[in-house]
Amino acid sequence: MVGRRKVASRLPHRLYQWKGKRVTSYYTITPKNQRINLGRDLVEAKKKLAALECEVAVPGTIADMIEDYLSSELRPLVAAGKRSPRTLADREEQMPNLVAAFGKMRPQDLTPHQVWTYLHKFRGIEAPVRANKEIAFLQVVYQWAKDQQGTVKENPCAGVKRNEETPRDRLVSDAELSDFMRLAREDGDVSSRAALAFYIAFVCAKGQAQVLRLGRNQLSKEGISFGKRKGGAAVFVEWSDELRAAVEESLAMPAKMTPMWVVHTQEGGPYTSDGFKKGWQMLMTKWCAGGTWADGTERKPGKRFTFHDSRAKGITTTIEQGRKASELSGHRQEATVAKIYDRRAVRISPPAK
Repeated sequence: MVGRRKVASRLPHRLYQWKGKRVTSYYTITPKNQRINLGRDLVEAKKKLAALECEVAVPGTIADMIEDYLSSELRPLVAAGKRSPRTLADREEQMPNLVAAFGKMRPQDLTPHQVWTYLHKFRGIEAPVRANKEIAFLQVVYQWAKDQQGTVKENPCAGVKRNEETPRDRLVSDAELSDFMRLAREDGDVSSRAALAFYIAFVCAKGQAQVLRLGRNQLSKEGISFGKRKGGAAVFVEWSDELRAAVEESLAMPAKMTPMWVVHTQEGGPYTSDGFKKGWQMLMTKWCAGGTWADGTERKPGKRFTFHDSRAKGITTTIEQGRKASELSGHRQEATVAKIYDRRAVRISPPAK
């Protein structure tokens, strides 16, 4: 059998393999269309290719590298259910700003100083938190290119000081939550779906993506099963009267076909991140504007909060009840829970004895 060229999906950019009858060898093609043999050992071939990159310019730009990461790494992981669709949507939203700043540069030409300038003098001036997240994404791309592809030797984003971030301290009170749910039910269909998603996220201490992808097959007589997410543990949440009522109300929302998702659209399918965001923002605008209740009494303007605050409320409530919050949230480290989600303004403790 004659050997043939085959590009393996997990090989670094510009590294090719030749599969013969008995052996597999590796080679690369230079920008001048010159073939260079790299031997039969994959590890050694990657090292030789990395060394060649110091002498031969790698075709492509930072924009190409980011797109390569999305198409060959992140999108397949999302399709396999190993990463959240929300993660992909966030990365695709972050990409244009990075491309506008660095897109035409060669990957090996970006310096830590240019990254610092982006964080503190350019993008970071108008949106410091988003700038941090965008550079964090670029750092992941560079690390992937370095470790998996061998196309760069250094990660210019590593170690660059980020903008200071003020931790969120907004804690939605029980009274606010009660009024918020009342407003949503009086407002109608779309608002009710958004508010029920928030309530389920609060009771289960789960993120938006987990609630929007909560399917009927995760429900049982004893409770709700939530799978692992971002390295966390799988969690089984037992039924309470309030949780069961919220899930049943959400499932009963009108749909053109029997919904397979707890939080579903009028068509009966799952919400996209953008579709749910629009409904949530409409409801939040009405919440902040004030108005009148259905019985004609005054409804005072509410204080804005985010969907993410639902999980913080659930975790804070669990801590106040004297329980271990990570058992409900699925976090493997209590330090993460304490740093990000514990919104208690005052700690209450008995005196030392």
